[in-house]
Amino acid sequence: MALSWGKRRKFLYTAVAGVLGLVVLVYGYATFFITTPTCTDGVLNGTEHGIDCGGGCALVCRNEAEAPKVLWSRVFKVSEGSYTAAAYIQNDNPGAGAKRVAYSFQLFDEENQLIIERNGIVDLPPVQTIPIIDANIPLANRAPTRVLFGFSGVPVWEKVAATKIPKLRITAQSLALDGSKLQATLSNESTVDARNVTLGAVLFDASGTARAASKSTLNVSKKSSTPVVFTFPGGVQGVVRAEITVLPSF
Repeated sequence: MALSWGKRRKFLYTAVAGVLGLVVLVYGYATFFITTPTCTDGVLNGTEHGIDCGGGCALVCRNEAEAPKVLWSRVFKVSEGSYTAAAYIQNDNPGAGAKRVAYSFQLFDEENQLIIERNGIVDLPPVQTIPIIDANIPLANRAPTRVLFGFSGVPVWEKVAATKIPKLRITAQSLALDGSKLQATLSNESTVDARNVTLGAVLFDASGTARAASKSTLNVSKKSSTPVVFTFPGGVQGVVRAEITVLPSF
């Protein structure tokens, strides 16, 4: 039997009201009971591999992060009573860096007795090889023959977007025959200024053993270049090559 116009209108109003009520209920439920996953909500959700880490989050989960490897550590005499300690670190977390990591250099004498321990804080940028250099260590009476390097803090690795790292390049590198001076040019090819860029310079002999190290921190404006000079008073005998590593701030 066909419905009258009044009943059809009542049915239509009821249906519209029902649909609107359902929309309100769904919206309210989504607003108050369903939240969009974020990397700071303290909950394992979304694409995360752990709580607020991995997947689409910048933070690298600790169980997925590679510990930095110490490739070598050495101590060099700079002048009478002054020494430099250096270590080469390998970062096996591609595209990730760690800020404010605590480290220590322990210097020992020929009898394997600890002379001094030097503690510091370093940023580990998203580059594979990272020189850590502690210069001007004053030792007036005892000569170190061995150094032990280690991290006293656990690095917290975070992925660093390539756009946040200025494009820096070392060119025109030149080492004096007596190892007394290392010169180069640092170019900033990006469109932003590069601030607090650390440069680590290491001199090697023919067997690949590090014989001296130095570091410098400088700024270089966007789309420009600046000369870089490292000096080694008295020269360094037997060195045949040099490595300058650029460590940008991030």
